[in-house]
Amino acid sequence: KTLIAAVVLYNYYQWFPTGKVIFMAPTLPLVRQQVQACYAVMGIPATDTALLTGRIQASARTKIWSQKRVFFATPQTVQRDLENGRLDPSRVVCVVLDEAHKATGDYAYCKVVAQLEEAGAKFRVLGLSATPGTNIKAIQKVIDALRISCIEARSDSDPDVAQYVHNRENE
Repeated sequence: KTLIAAVVLYNYYQWFPTGKVIFMAPTLPLVRQQVQACYAVMGIPATDTALLTGRIQASARTKIWSQKRVFFATPQTVQRDLENGRLDPSRVVCVVLDEAHKATGDYAYCKVVAQLEEAGAKFRVLGLSATPGTNIKAIQKVIDALRISCIEARSDSDPDVAQYVHNRENE
């Protein structure tokens, strides 16, 4: 998931020179993991990226949103900044969501996607999850909440995944 997210972020960063690309994860450790992957794997310049948290003062976040292009944040931070006009939704071209299965009900992922859509933003959503749901109904809720139109699924035995799966024993 980390590599896929990094590649998509990098592609949208390259394809849309004035666009904003946002990676969100439910926890700060997951967000930091992606920051490291993007710096190490894809070479997105640190000068164009920002890690945004609620601990950064709102006025500073406003400035960061206007000056940077690739953002790593928790969904609650992005949601608040959209609600309070600190982020211009028209500039957002891609949103990557880790642990996308959380996108149900009032979760911030749902609100961010809805806010962007309501503002008329033209953007793509990439939702990533190793555990998409326990049944079809649960998965459909995520699909609906994120306005997903195409699903790519992989199992441990798929050739592009198998090389990364370590031996394990099940009892």
